[in-house]
Amino acid sequence: MPIKDEKKKKEAQQRADAKRAGKRARAWTALMYQESAPDGWMEKLSNLLVEALISPLHDQDVWTVEDEVENTSHKAGEPKKAHWHIVVSYKNPTTYEIAKEVFDEIGAVMPPEPKAKVKDFKQMARYLCHLDQPSKHRYDTADVKSFGAIDYQALVMSGQDEDEMIDEMCEFIDANMITSFRQFCVYVRNERPEWRVLVYHQYAALLSRYIKSLAWEMEQERRNL
Repeated sequence: MPIKDEKKKKEAQQRADAKRAGKRARAWTALMYQESAPDGWMEKLSNLLVEALISPLHDQDVWTVEDEVENTSHKAGEPKKAHWHIVVSYKNPTTYEIAKEVFDEIGAVMPPEPKAKVKDFKQMARYLCHLDQPSKHRYDTADVKSFGAIDYQALVMSGQDEDEMIDEMCEFIDANMITSFRQFCVYVRNERPEWRVLVYHQYAALLSRYIKSLAWEMEQERRNL
């Protein structure tokens, strides 16, 4: 029966909009099991031209006590099947069904809607390597694959991570007596891609001054011999 009262009509529309909004999300996640992964699935995902992240292969995960409580067939301490986590991201909120079309295209396993919906994109991105789960095996952030405009290293970086990484860089510079910023950048590009976001953008000036200071100190020591 049509709603004639404009106020009630507006309220009904608001309820419908809220219901639709609850079923939409900007990011969705799925799993790809190594044992059943189709050949070329990563390339196929790349060719779909969606923004996406793929975790390192999770081959060190084990079931937890909480997992066993939820499903008694998942015995705590037993290894999980090796798998990848995949996250697709959209500029606007989209539905489970639309995201599932992408995952179906590459042969991924999408869980039921509540578990597939990503509520916090940054936290999900950090979960790809278990950065905030000390009881779980931690994976290397350099092994995360990113498609589209997502800068994974910048996305998952925390203030504490930055401090620890800068400390590590300075220790490397000291230990290897790096006296050229170019030499340091070549090393970062070839060996430590996870450092790039800090070296190339945020802390280039600081690290350049640090290297110059070390070079100056080494020159002073040489002259005093």
